[in-house]
Amino acid sequence: MKKIIAFVVMTLVTIPIGLAAQYSDVISQNLQQLPEAAQHFIARHFPNIKPAYVLLDRDMFEKEYEVLLANRTEITFDSRGEWKEVDCKFSAVPDAIVPVHILTYVKNSYPQEFITQIERNRWGVEVELRNDLSFRFNRRGKLVEIDD
Repeated sequence: MKKIIAFVVMTLVTIPIGLAAQYSDVISQNLQQLPEAAQHFIARHFPNIKPAYVLLDRDMFEKEYEVLLANRTEITFDSRGEWKEVDCKFSAVPDAIVPVHILTYVKNSYPQEFITQIERNRWGVEVELRNDLSFRFNRRGKLVEIDD
């Protein structure tokens, strides 16, 4: 009986390890590995910039894609190809992906600065400026936090 219980316990412990191995990262330089929406996003906002790599990151509950472009821009997409985060390091995030109210706020309040990083999640949008000042806006577009 003890051997059966030990076998069942060992099986229950090793199955998740085997599943985790199944969800390992896949690296490529081929943008065709991305969902169609992500491919269109890159073609529209970062034309003529080649990918350094495309990383498929899977875990038990979700799948996301991370793309590093040759100009060091990092973009994270969800499983549907919708962007989650764009980090342009020291260059400006394309204005077309920034919600209008955020872009207007930044241009009016900090005319000498530009947005280098933007992240959206279920609570809202967070942006970071070139001077490392960051702002968090809720889903209704209201500024809720400034962090320096």
